[in-house]
Amino acid sequence: MPRPGVPDAYRRRAQAEGFVSRAVFKLQAMDARFRLFGPGQRVLDLGCHPGSWMQYLASRVGSDGMVVGVDLATPKLALAPPLYFVPGDVQSIDLAEICTHTSTFDAVVSDLAPKTTGVRVVDQQRSLDLARRAWEIAQAVLVVGGHFLVKVFAGPDVAALEIPLKKAFGTFHRVKPPGSRRESWELYLLGLGRRPPAGAAAGGPGAEGADGSGSRGSGEGG
Repeated sequence: MPRPGVPDAYRRRAQAEGFVSRAVFKLQAMDARFRLFGPGQRVLDLGCHPGSWMQYLASRVGSDGMVVGVDLATPKLALAPPLYFVPGDVQSIDLAEICTHTSTFDAVVSDLAPKTTGVRVVDQQRSLDLARRAWEIAQAVLVVGGHFLVKVFAGPDVAALEIPLKKAFGTFHRVKPPGSRRESWELYLLGLGRRPPAGAAAGGPGAEGADGSGSRGSGEGG
């Protein structure tokens, strides 16, 4: 398998189809399997640079939807509705900044990865810290019935994050999508159909989606 940055079939395909990164095909595969996104959805993309997930999400939510990306680096694509970008460090950004364009989201996705040191236990912990932060944000903005997708580096401590996700969602999956390099130890944790949190206020975070049914994706696995 080619090293990161070395052309492979997915990278060549991404270039041919106009995507800024091969990472798009991981999201596309998970969406095809679980039907995560649909027209009119509001999706928060944490760690959105270089922007291929935003490109794909825009095609799925359409002109009536919204995709808000957050990253320190500006995405490598033209930003126009339904795409919006909020610059900032996910670890420290204020929720008010994230919610500039909408206060709630139907899905929260995170492809965040730390700068690696080559020391597996250190890199895994840093990845888990980012995933926990993504979940912290999702708890504040994700509607009931909404979906949460987050990347982590595999390791024994991942189970500590899986426990609250299994409680918070109707269905939980560990996913290693096509497009993820075989030698990579990344995996994705997926929560489908957020359950109502205790004391959820109507119309606020943890409330139903704008269509009154919660999620605008079916959330069915395959």
